[in-house]
Amino acid sequence: MKNKLIIILVVLLCFIPTVIAVVSFNNTKNAPVDSTNAVSITINDINNKQYTLEKEQDGDEADQLISYFLGLTEKSQKIVALPDSIMTQKFFKVTISTPVRDESYEFYFSIDPNTNYFISPSGHYYKISEADATEFITSSYAECLYDNSTVPELTISGISAVAPDVATWKYKNYTGTYVEADTTGLVSSNQETYNVEGGLDLEFDIVPDLSSVKVVDEDGSVLYEGSIDNLSIFTITSSKTVTVTVTAKWYEDAARSFCGELNYSFISNVLAPAEFFLGLTSVESGRFTAITALNVTDPTAIEFSTTMPGTTAPTFYSIGNNTAVALLPVPMDTETGHYTLSFKYGGITQDTIIAVKNAGEKVSYYTVPEATIATYRSKAALDQFEKAAKDIMSHSETTRHFSGYFSQGIVGAQLQRGFGRDIYLNGSNTSAYRNNGVDYACNVDIDVTACNAGVVCYAGSLDYTGNIVVIDHGLGLKTWYYNMGSVSVSVGDTVARGDKIGVTGRTGFTGSNGVHIAMSVGNQFVCPYDTWQDSEIAGKVVIAKVDE
Repeated sequence: MKNKLIIILVVLLCFIPTVIAVVSFNNTKNAPVDSTNAVSITINDINNKQYTLEKEQDGDEADQLISYFLGLTEKSQKIVALPDSIMTQKFFKVTISTPVRDESYEFYFSIDPNTNYFISPSGHYYKISEADATEFITSSYAECLYDNSTVPELTISGISAVAPDVATWKYKNYTGTYVEADTTGLVSSNQETYNVEGGLDLEFDIVPDLSSVKVVDEDGSVLYEGSIDNLSIFTITSSKTVTVTVTAKWYEDAARSFCGELNYSFISNVLAPAEFFLGLTSVESGRFTAITALNVTDPTAIEFSTTMPGTTAPTFYSIGNNTAVALLPVPMDTETGHYTLSFKYGGITQDTIIAVKNAGEKVSYYTVPEATIATYRSKAALDQFEKAAKDIMSHSETTRHFSGYFSQGIVGAQLQRGFGRDIYLNGSNTSAYRNNGVDYACNVDIDVTACNAGVVCYAGSLDYTGNIVVIDHGLGLKTWYYNMGSVSVSVGDTVARGDKIGVTGRTGFTGSNGVHIAMSVGNQFVCPYDTWQDSEIAGKVVIAKVDE
């Protein structure tokens, strides 16, 4: 009996430390987080930048931050709810940790010390006093609240953001005191390499007070040394690998809330500069010219502007070998004169002059039965056509199908009304519309043929056009065939110049048997005359440096 009692006592003694440990753990776990048991603090700002500090001894930075945030619950004013104005704002998440427990707060800080709030881990709302708010919003941890704390960004050729090697940046907080920004995540100790095309187009989003750039080639020869402002006059005529160093400074100024200095060193593989050429440098209004871009790897990055009114930026299509082509329509109402076409790509800006001669006012008088006008040129019919035309013009074959001259699409027909003529219907004194193509009169059932190679992108019937076919020749160029008696092709069919696509007739808005044939570039109808075989000016679509 005595031995059994001893065994029981021994077993109980073995369990006592475990029980004590469990009780101690539970007590610790349930104990409130305070400055005595907290071991670390993590601050996630509104830009998701994270600061984590481990407490190593009393009075260190982590300990001070822990005491500050824990003390706010006692020192701040408890309120019923947060103001509606800040409910959608981002907040700082502050987490204070003990060895076994975390407590998180939501802090709604702003640079106005009178409008700062937080939500405690227990879900209660508090308004922070002006003095306590000031203590935090003037610290480096509140950097994200100040727009002027953002370090200027340097881009090369408008594509790549360059990382500085050394960055010193200061900004003013709401008290007007300069605070040093944290740039540790911004700088890079590695010498980075950037591939650019056409030249070194360096630009800061905040213009520096002082800048210097030095460009050195692989042989150590200095190719350029000067300011960023004058770098635009420096061009590299052949592909090179260069080392670029940049220094930029922003000085302290009473009217400014930031200052600093940034230093860069990087390698740039510079490809040959882009070049732009016009197929026709002189055209009549209503016609078009081709633009050839050489040394271009990304046609979508070409920027275009012009002094020619009413002109929209053309679409450039890649045709291989770092070459792109765009077709530029000249608006019908363009006045006689010389206009500048400006192209920007990869750090290169090139201006080209196009001479335009106004085609002048041309009119035609057209007699059409009133019933035909009422039925086929009604508002509903025109709206239907405009909607269909907009859709057809909104996309194009990216492959160039056409080559050589464009035929007129019909043989032995009489040309009645040419492109661009103002049409007066039935003796009216007011022009009804401007002809977007060429009207031919002939017998019915005469073959209508494709003007050049392409893909049929529309075939069917519309009230205004009657039986219609549209052929996409690529690069934004299309031909349109209205009023046909019947159509013999379908969408998706591939055609060559001279292939039959239907026959003449008298469908839709027309006063006689025949066919209406039009040409469009992008979203505009254009005059086809320069592309016809008997043209004295061109006899084809002239694409410089490609078809020569």
